[in-house]
Amino acid sequence: MNMLIALLVGLFLLTFIGVVVGIVLLIVRKEKWAGIIVAGLSLGIGFCIMIAGLNLVTTNLLQTFSNPFSFSSYGNGLDNYSDDYSQGDDTESLDDYIDVSYGEEVILEDESSITISKPEMYREKADYDVYKVRVKFENTSNDTVSFSSDDVSLYDNADEEYGEQITEKSFSGDVQPGETKELVLYYEVYNFGPYDVEYDNYNWTE
Repeated sequence: MNMLIALLVGLFLLTFIGVVVGIVLLIVRKEKWAGIIVAGLSLGIGFCIMIAGLNLVTTNLLQTFSNPFSFSSYGNGLDNYSDDYSQGDDTESLDDYIDVSYGEEVILEDESSITISKPEMYREKADYDVYKVRVKFENTSNDTVSFSSDDVSLYDNADEEYGEQITEKSFSGDVQPGETKELVLYYEVYNFGPYDVEYDNYNWTE
């Protein structure tokens, strides 16, 4: 198709040149009949090329609109892309956290361990509640590791929001080999749960 269009364009340019040559013969050289013949033939050929080009374009457009797959295939491609993207997104969200049970010890990548207990009601207020969470972090490796209690989050499954940590005696710093930190963290929440506790890529749940 592209080669045919290029051929038509080339012939049209030759026709234009023929018309110019005919005009030169007719006006400049004063060769009346030669100029009329060259210009007339060129115009005739040019007209035929124009008709052929219009027919080609019209035929191509008709085939495009009469083919139901010409546009649907494009739409299907977009749908497949969106489906793949959404599936990948769901997979990533499911793989973000590994579920473990409350009270279960987890060995982290730095060879330290952490145990988190089930959240307990600490104080009931008119507009919100305060829950406490017991955390035990132990450096069972041979190297110094870092730990921050601010990274322990309480997640409210009902509200799909995180509780606000209001712990006064939090910890953030290095933990030496063999050292253990036992903390009680406090969170302000506005619903009745159920609650999960998240740390690193683990999710403590019932």
